[in-house]
Amino acid sequence: MESLKDPMSYVDEKRSINALEGDLPRPNIAQPDNRRRIQVIRRFILFSLCTYFAFWLVKSSIIRSPQNLWPGSEAQTDPVNGYWEAIASKGMRRALDGRKEHTAGQQDRCHGRASHSHCNGNDEVSAGVAHPAHHHSFPVSPKLAEKIYLSVPNNDSCRAASRRYTSYAHPAGSGFDFVSAINLKNEWEVALGLPPSGPEDHLYDAGSAPSQARILDGMHKIGVWIDTYYPVMNTPVSSSVTLLTDPPFFAKLQEDIVEGDPDTVLRDEVPVFHGLSVSGDVTGKYVYAGYGRKADFDLLQEKGIDFNGKIALVKYGHVFRGLKIKAAQEAGAIGVLIFTDPGDDGEVTEANGYKQYPEGPARQASSVQRGSVQFISKYPGDPSTPGEPAYKNATRAKGGNQPSIPSLPISYQDAIPLLNALKGSGIAAGELGKEWVGGLGYLGVEYFTGPSEADLHLVNEVNTRVMPIWNTMAVIPGSISDEVIIMGNHRDAWILGGSDPNSGTASQYELIRGLGALLRHGWKPLRTIVLASWDAEEYGLIGSTEWTEDFGDWLVTDAAAYLNLDSSVAGSKFGAAASPSLAWLIRNTAEDVLSGSDSSKTVWDMSKDGGDWKTWRLETYGEGEEDFEALATSETGVGTLGSGSDFTSFLQRYGVASGSMEFQYAPKDPTYHYHSIYDSFTWQDKFMDPGFHKHTDVAKVIGVVLLRLSDSLLLPLNTTQYSIELGSYLKKVEKVASVLGFSKSLDLTSLGESIDNLIAASLSLDAKKEVALERLHKLLPNPHHYRRGLFRSIARKWWQLRSSFGSSKAQSRLATMDSWIPVDNQGARFPHLPIPNIPKKIREIKAVLKEIREINKKLQGFEGGFISTEGIKEREWYKHKGVAPGLWLGYGATTFPSLTEALTIDHSPELAQKEADELTEMIDAMAVRLAD
Repeated sequence: MESLKDPMSYVDEKRSINALEGDLPRPNIAQPDNRRRIQVIRRFILFSLCTYFAFWLVKSSIIRSPQNLWPGSEAQTDPVNGYWEAIASKGMRRALDGRKEHTAGQQDRCHGRASHSHCNGNDEVSAGVAHPAHHHSFPVSPKLAEKIYLSVPNNDSCRAASRRYTSYAHPAGSGFDFVSAINLKNEWEVALGLPPSGPEDHLYDAGSAPSQARILDGMHKIGVWIDTYYPVMNTPVSSSVTLLTDPPFFAKLQEDIVEGDPDTVLRDEVPVFHGLSVSGDVTGKYVYAGYGRKADFDLLQEKGIDFNGKIALVKYGHVFRGLKIKAAQEAGAIGVLIFTDPGDDGEVTEANGYKQYPEGPARQASSVQRGSVQFISKYPGDPSTPGEPAYKNATRAKGGNQPSIPSLPISYQDAIPLLNALKGSGIAAGELGKEWVGGLGYLGVEYFTGPSEADLHLVNEVNTRVMPIWNTMAVIPGSISDEVIIMGNHRDAWILGGSDPNSGTASQYELIRGLGALLRHGWKPLRTIVLASWDAEEYGLIGSTEWTEDFGDWLVTDAAAYLNLDSSVAGSKFGAAASPSLAWLIRNTAEDVLSGSDSSKTVWDMSKDGGDWKTWRLETYGEGEEDFEALATSETGVGTLGSGSDFTSFLQRYGVASGSMEFQYAPKDPTYHYHSIYDSFTWQDKFMDPGFHKHTDVAKVIGVVLLRLSDSLLLPLNTTQYSIELGSYLKKVEKVASVLGFSKSLDLTSLGESIDNLIAASLSLDAKKEVALERLHKLLPNPHHYRRGLFRSIARKWWQLRSSFGSSKAQSRLATMDSWIPVDNQGARFPHLPIPNIPKKIREIKAVLKEIREINKKLQGFEGGFISTEGIKEREWYKHKGVAPGLWLGYGATTFPSLTEALTIDHSPELAQKEADELTEMIDAMAVRLAD
């Protein structure tokens, strides 16, 4: 039997075993604390993936600014990059908004069928758009840009601007003209988000290195500056008109200060005179010569009236005033007086029971029309430097576009005694035609030709010299800098300029405020925009002409279109004139914008307001002279540009497609006191545009036209409409030849065939436009791809990325996920993203953009196809063989001018055939360029 152990031995043994187990490894059994380790590992992996994806975003340019989409120097050398930047920054497919405007719809538009998607009804804009200072965080697509823009121009701002601009006289070259240039520079700077500069800042002599650099090397940043040119102009010194009867009659030659218009106290700031007239002191018999047209002088000479040594008394109207002086001096006259007859004021006259201004809307009896008497149809601009810019040190020649005899403008109040003194002398005006009889019959005036029995003494003394003028300029850089859109309005006024030009200046100011609002929303135009406030337009389009002559080579290669404002509101009838390629764009835009004064009408609907001058004249005077140019009228309802405003040199010397618009003076409107002290703020505010709705309407229409030109991927220039209108030009020439008996000796068959070929080539180009845009549309991802899922999540969590990378540019780029196209890391593959196989997509998109670029260059150069290096016969400054101011019209356009005037003026079918053959060659070359 085993002996029992001592109980304490068991305790000692247990302790020995426990000590031994402490030295042995424990089994590998998971404990609860290990789960935390697994979570840490998972978070680390997720963080690594997020970090990798974030860096990929940076590298692939998603959160970089559009300017950095292309690496290295390629961004500056590849012209396609501008288009790429635009579709990125404007939101991919959104950049194609309205693409049907420019392609397949062209043929329908040529036959008058237009769309009616009113800009005012666009729902794309957010509720905050009414506050332009609020930065918009999404892509500014073309439609959105229009909506934002249209929210800015307003009547109160227009009215205030008009009051500012018309509060002092500012004729070209004067001290107040310089003040107006400086003030406008500062206003533009503030509107465009720049700090206002000092009076001497950014003020350059034209031709200087800083001035040249602004256009030739300054398109990369927003800027405002002033260019100073030095043309020959003149100012009045003294004048008098005395009828040497017993007792003599002394013409007042002064407008009345009237109660009800406080600004009329400024009447003597610019005494009545003719700009660019010559000094002279002449005495002789005088003859009433109707409207002073060349045909009027010819008719009177045929009737046996001799103008040698005599003074001509003529009415304003029908042709440019300078051409009245030219016709008179060629007839042998020694001086000219021009008066405004109320018979040309339409229905609103004192004879019809209306009171004179300011008590009523009829003409003030003492009103005088100042104005230039330059021979504008020979060449505009500085008389001493034709074809060259008027630099301070320019070589000058004797002016070849000025009269050689003195002239003065007078009121109908001063004309009445002169007309009464002719009673019973010469031919009764009514025997020459109804339009020879003016509207002063209600005051007992009878119109006779004379010559007078008493002599007339005319004195005109002017100070002619080189004077400075100041063009205020601005640039808004676009993604593309060689398809520039230019918009201009002249600033100088003969005195106050309530309508001419300050209604246009006020509308332009609203346009610039609208562009400034877009810039604050992050918008950048596809094409660079240049803005201009021209000086010395009233002396003969001098500011714009000198600038275009300064930068002519640049215009030919880099300018795509020019938009002009002059008097934006002179009446109630909306009207436009343009290159045919711009006609539908302007009309469709005016149809899209609702009238501010009547929301049931579009602005285009107002083209029917106020009556029609042609109808009124037919009813008043019966059948007038045959108007051949009416045969060339476009079915678009948009007229043809002649001259008389700042589009002239752009279109007719450098071949830049141009357009102009305004509310025109019509027969039922309050009388427009053109170039008078009564063209004032009070006249606008009381009679012409109470509430300033029309001022705002023009700002809206021309602004949207500007946006559509600057933001459309394809330039909205309709070469098909232009080509079709050439057919109407040809029909006009055929009619002229038939009437003049030259049909058998003039063969226009080849010219007609060339026009048909041009139409065909243009239609083919239209088809290419549609194909290119459809291809691009299919290649670009749909915007909705970026509004859900992964990309919305990234945008929502932006603050996390911003805290990591701190990029101020990244916020707007990530928020505009529509614009995503990875470029730098083209080899990356992310199957879950909307563009698989990225390198192929990039190459395909670039190929289409290159094709669009080539199409745009063809559209841009189309107008220039009419430019002839030799120019038009005997007025070689004008180079455009498609349209020019008529030699004896000035304002009015003559289509196919060299060909037409070979028939109507030279009466030479041989010369006409030569011109027709030259036109045929030009149009054939244009068709080849479109087809290449």
